[in-house]
Amino acid sequence: MFKKICFAILMLSAIAQHSVAQENDNKEQQERIREILKEKIRPTTALPANSALSNLLRTTATTDKHISGTFAYQEAEVSIAVNPSDSNKLVLSYMQEGTSSLTFPIYYSSDGGNTWIRSFSFNSNSILSADFPGQQPFGGGDPAFAWDKKSDSLYFSWIYLSGSGVSDTAFFSLNWAYSIDNGKTWKTRAGEDHFIGQGALSISTSTQFAYKDGICDRQWMAVDNSGGSRNGTLYCSFVNFSTGGECVKIKSPGASAFSTIHLAGSGSTQFGNVEVDINGLLHMTYGDVQAEKIYHVSSADGVNFSAPHLIYNGTNLFGKTGLVHSRENAAPNLATDAKGNLHAVWCDFASGDVTSYYARSTNKGVTWTKKDITTLTTAFAGKQAFMPTIAAAGDGVSISLTIINRTDDSARYYQVVSANNGLTFATPILLSSAATYYPQYDPTSGANFFGDYNRSVRTVCNSFALWEDGRGTQGSKVYFAKTTHCLPTNVEELTAVASSAQVRSLYPNPASTSINLSIDDTKEEILTIEVHDMTGRQILQQQLQTHSGSNTLQLPLSKLSNGQYVVTVNNKEGLVATRSMQVVH
Repeated sequence: MFKKICFAILMLSAIAQHSVAQENDNKEQQERIREILKEKIRPTTALPANSALSNLLRTTATTDKHISGTFAYQEAEVSIAVNPSDSNKLVLSYMQEGTSSLTFPIYYSSDGGNTWIRSFSFNSNSILSADFPGQQPFGGGDPAFAWDKKSDSLYFSWIYLSGSGVSDTAFFSLNWAYSIDNGKTWKTRAGEDHFIGQGALSISTSTQFAYKDGICDRQWMAVDNSGGSRNGTLYCSFVNFSTGGECVKIKSPGASAFSTIHLAGSGSTQFGNVEVDINGLLHMTYGDVQAEKIYHVSSADGVNFSAPHLIYNGTNLFGKTGLVHSRENAAPNLATDAKGNLHAVWCDFASGDVTSYYARSTNKGVTWTKKDITTLTTAFAGKQAFMPTIAAAGDGVSISLTIINRTDDSARYYQVVSANNGLTFATPILLSSAATYYPQYDPTSGANFFGDYNRSVRTVCNSFALWEDGRGTQGSKVYFAKTTHCLPTNVEELTAVASSAQVRSLYPNPASTSINLSIDDTKEEILTIEVHDMTGRQILQQQLQTHSGSNTLQLPLSKLSNGQYVVTVNNKEGLVATRSMQVVH
């Protein structure tokens, strides 16, 4: 009898402990959903005063200023891809928040990123209206691209959070579209096939309903371009609260829809990245925000995954320090090179500061060697690295990142490049033409929202970086830079990809007495042309008039000494482009 009583007590205790654990898990999940709501919700029209959504925004307004700002639109959460068969073909997108819309504009380039054209065949709002008539987008984000070398198909995915504005229910949709002409025109599959995942949740309680796949958030995509048995397979990773971790769905070559969900890593996961190496092995990195760890897993088929390999044991992966903005987090990013090596970067936050890391694996992700990114070059000594992104091709590895000078809190965007698979890195390349002063965008000051990751891609000779910062009065804007690693070395930057003016070329280069600027413009305007030496000192400034259409502007150089210079083109909206120029008399 005593044994039975003891056994009953032990069973009751176990049940009680299980109930407490389950309650803690539910609370933890609700907290993570609340964080997603804070990130995703960006209402585009006025909301009923007592709706659950307006109440949520009131309670979070002091710490999360996603929807504030005085500009016509803000830009955040970027993605960029390069055609694996033709490096002149590029595509990019970002989340654009306006006064009455939240959209994902897509731009494509056919000349290696020198000029960009918007694809007006893609309209995410029209797709949402067809899916959910009568609903409005409360928010969304996370655009992502992947390019299939086998079929020359380009895939794009994005997230919308939508509802009526009155009901407590919001629908969470992870969508996808495809292009077969390098991003010029886009199509979606009919009906349910154009969803990767769908979920629904209660805004007031931050709990999800049992609806289809459940919430699928923070997705990344990769295509198997290895030429192996699974060549042309598209993988999409995301965190899924119904399944309980980081998950993958698969679209097989020729299929019109994605597979069911496959669990890749369990826990309080976020920030999943997927890449396919030269042998067709699928790799994923992700963070566990409760355990403060970053892991790697791999799979030969996207269905069965290895045990997790620990990359990093962290301190504070989800930020919330207010160093830059209220969405700062680890944002791990993954790349693989021509030898099958893996490269990863991420942030960690401790004591109100940020440290960024670079890690390399030569054995398929089983073990990793990590370094503080600021130790990769002496130029970063005494500074802080923030929001790194990584890209690799051939033997080259490029890390693009924000470097913060803690003396005055100014920040510039840089790139460090390795030509030997990440063993050593060269002197940093400055990509941004002006500094960002992040404290003016403190989330408690009512400033603009900043996205929590940037993106870059690479070919053997070129790196293409896409990032967001907020310089001057321009607010949160997207910037693009192209770096050439094969001689002659050249760094180009374009700002506000939708700029009215686009610089096509500078010629002749090297130049002697003058140089011509070939510029396309959509209107008549005054451009300010500046010439700087390699120390950054301004040597020459001149204002030149453009007309609508093709322009050839001439800049006299007779007073310049022989040497290397940087030409900067600005309009009233800000920077248009920078080009390097050599003068030889």
